Order: sequence, then C-alpha cells, then structure tokens
Amino acid sequence: MPRAPLFWSLGILALVFVCGVAIYFAAPPLQPPRVLAIEPPGDARDILPTSPITITFSAPMDRAATESAIRFTPRVNGTFAWLDNRTITFTPRAELPISTTLTVRLDATARSWLQRPLAENVVSRFTTLTRPYIVHSTPALDAQFVYVPDRVTLQFNRAMSADALREHLTITPTLAHQTLTVHEQTVTLGGFFQPRTRYQITLPAELTDAEYGIALGRIYNWTFETADQYPNFSVLNRERVLKLPATEPLRIPTQFTNVSRLDVALYAISPQTFDSNAHAPFETWYAFRPAAAPLQTWSIATHAAPDQYLQQTLELAPFPRGTYYLQITTPEGVSDACLVLLE
Repeated sequence: MPRAPLFWSLGILALVFVCGVAIYFAAPPLQPPRVLAIEPPGDARDILPTSPITITFSAPMDRAATESAIRFTPRVNGTFAWLDNRTITFTPRAELPISTTLTVRLDATARSWLQRPLAENVVSRFTTLTRPYIVHSTPALDAQFVYVPDRVTLQFNRAMSADALREHLTITPTLAHQTLTVHEQTVTLGGFFQPRTRYQITLPAELTDAEYGIALGRIYNWTFETADQYPNFSVLNRERVLKLPATEPLRIPTQFTNVSRLDVALYAISPQTFDSNAHAPFETWYAFRPAAAPLQTWSIATHAAPDQYLQQTLELAPFPRGTYYLQITTPEGVSDACLVLLE
C-alpha cells in the first residue's frame, strides 16, 4: 500500500510534463518568435522604388521593441504600421533609391508580446528597379563606321516614353524625311542619311521609361560616320591554321575597310580540339567557340579613314609552344578567326 501514493505522484508529474511540452510546442506565443516572411522576398530584383516592406512573424510581437530592432542599409526614412499583432509594414517616406540593393536586418532584440527574443538575427536583401538603358543597337553604339543606312534602331531594357523620345531625342545633322517610331522596347529613327557624314544621336539623362517614369540618369551620345562601302575585315592567311614561332611576338597580318577597332582574344585549346577544327567543315568551324575564357585580350585602334583599304600587322605578346584559337571582332560587326600553332 505505501507504494500507491508514489505511483500516483510519478504519474501526475509525467502527465504535467507531457502537457507542458505539448502546450509549449502547440502555442506559438510561448516559443521564441520567428520571421515567417519578408516582402519583397530575399534576392528579389526590379522592385518598384515605391514598394512597402512587410514582415510577418510567427507570434504576436512587442511593437516598440520590434520597430527598434529593424535596420535598413542604406538608411531609409519612413513609417511603421501594424496590419495585426504579427505583421508590420514599413512605408518609405520617399522613393527607394534606383538600382540599389537594400538590406533589411532584424536583430534578436525584437521580442514577442511575452518578451521572448527573436529566435535568430534575420538578414534579407532585394534590389530596386534598374534605370532604363540600351541593351542593343543597330549599328552598335561603339561603331565608328556605318554603311549608309536608311534607319538606326535602339532597343531598351523596357519600353520608353514615346512622347519623351519625340521631345528629347536629337540627331545632328538633321535627316531629310526624318521619322521616329516606338514599338515596345524598340526605337527606330529613319530618314535619309548622307554618305561620308558624321552623325551624333543624343539621348538626354532626363529621358524616361513609359511605365514608371524613371529617367535614364545619364546622357547617351552615339556618334558614327556613314561610309560608301560595307565594313570588312579578315586575317591575311589563306589557310585556317596560322603557324608562328613560339616565344616570339605574335605577328598577325590583317586587312580591313571601315573598321575602327580590333578586339583580339587568344584562347588555349587542346591539340584534339585544334585538329578537329583544322579539318572540320566550314559550318562547324564557323560556329566554333572555346568554352574557356581567353588567355589574354587586346583592343587596338585602327585610326582608319572612311572607305580606306588598309593592311595592318598586329604584334602581340609572345606565348609558349602550343595550340591556340585567335578571334578578332570589331564594333562594326565584322570579324575573323584562325587557329594558331606555335612551334
């Protein structure tokens, strides 16, 4: 009989322990609070500069302690508002900076209404909307020579304001029968371009996109000279393989017309890749591109005059014996390549 009270006491203690554990895990207010969600989410991009920042917690929070625990980098002024005891929203007083990564930090000093500290520090980042910019143009923005066109095109990362373009885009000298059309992200400037004439197209910094009214933020000056002949370029070598002595400067003979700059890249390739391309059909050879990054690159100005045929030998740094792929491109869009065997 004396053991019965001890048995019941142990049973009651076990029941109290189990119930306590169940209550602890079943009742979020009794646990350290956690962040369930942050909007905009981590690593989000192209967020509107007017977007509020919303944080949702797993438990009702102490409002004053939580607001004091939230930090923004770079610093942002604004106001907090609570949608309920678990959800807080921060509204910037002014627009967030453009093209900027904003870091949101929550220190463990944030506490629940039961004064339990946040389970862990939380860091989240997002990037605001970029400014509009030119992603492609015909001819290229850095092309100096252009065969007499009847139009030029600019493609932006998003649609631009047609009214702002018509008001602010300028071309000097002006074109006869000039037209300007805007279709989504593409802007086309048409008209009669005079041969052997230097043109400058200017896009002012205040030019805005169509949807958000965000300005370019920088001036685009695009200068090119019209020519009577198409640009052309080639390596002066009848064969696909150029054999040169190792450890001496690489001398590459070239010829070109209406080319302003030679962008040279030298790649190391395996003997097997070298041999397969040396004997490959033209289509296969033309499409070949090395997988690895170039060993070295050079940019060489030609200082050429319009419509002038030139030959120029490029003298590059020496390289050890081996098999290589040489590619030469130009802002005007013409290019050539060859295999280089250094012996």
